[in-house]
Amino acid sequence: MKRIRCAALFALASAAALLACGAAHAGAAATASIGQVTLGAVDLTPGDGSTAGFSLATFDSRLIVYTDTRNTGGSFDRTIVTPPPFAAGAAHHAHPAAVADASTAATGTVAAQASTGAALGLDNMVSAESEQRLWLTLAPHTLLTVSGNVLTRASRTLEAGEGYRVFTWAAVDITDSDMVTTSYLTRESALIWGEATTFAQNAEYFALGFANPGDAAMNVSLNFLAYTDITVAAVPEPATYAMLTAGFGVLLLRRTRRDGNRHST
Repeated sequence: MKRIRCAALFALASAAALLACGAAHAGAAATASIGQVTLGAVDLTPGDGSTAGFSLATFDSRLIVYTDTRNTGGSFDRTIVTPPPFAAGAAHHAHPAAVADASTAATGTVAAQASTGAALGLDNMVSAESEQRLWLTLAPHTLLTVSGNVLTRASRTLEAGEGYRVFTWAAVDITDSDMVTTSYLTRESALIWGEATTFAQNAEYFALGFANPGDAAMNVSLNFLAYTDITVAAVPEPATYAMLTAGFGVLLLRRTRRDGNRHST
């Protein structure tokens, strides 16, 4: 029950944050984050006298934020930040028409946000990415557990002259050193070109597990990734949606008639 309440509160907080950020402003925004992560260990053979557990060997992070305006004669401007091992960090990139931020903190805490308006230019992009990479050693007969909260959110306005493709992605994966066995979770929210949707969100509690059933210690990698990108897209002609709908209707009618003719013969 405690986990369910935590996930519900997380979703409500995310929705409240969206309203507080002023969704009425023209443009597009994207957020991806993983947080409140807890690592644990379960003894798979509690009666054998050995101790289950894990140790953390390395902890590295990489943050990337950029704008790409080369499609309208601009430039590719990028900032990469690699915080010291086991340390928090942040990266910020500001463009006259866009902003991108990425951050990392405690174990499993990664966040990426981006926002822009039509002034960024057609087919130009803003993006943010936060990645955290850990190496752990699992004791024999240990089940590693990883739990926390994940959020992906995409929003945009579709006023006259506006068009945006918005993509957000969050991922967690645990893989052995031989890359044979993997336990993973991916979540995304996307707003694609040509649709009238203006908001998509996924907010939930997650739990993963990875077992070392053997008698020897096992090295595994644990990765957390939050990624966002927004592209200023061409605006469909006002009649596009109606034409597409009519076209699908004609195709459906033809198929129905063809199927009917087959049955009549």
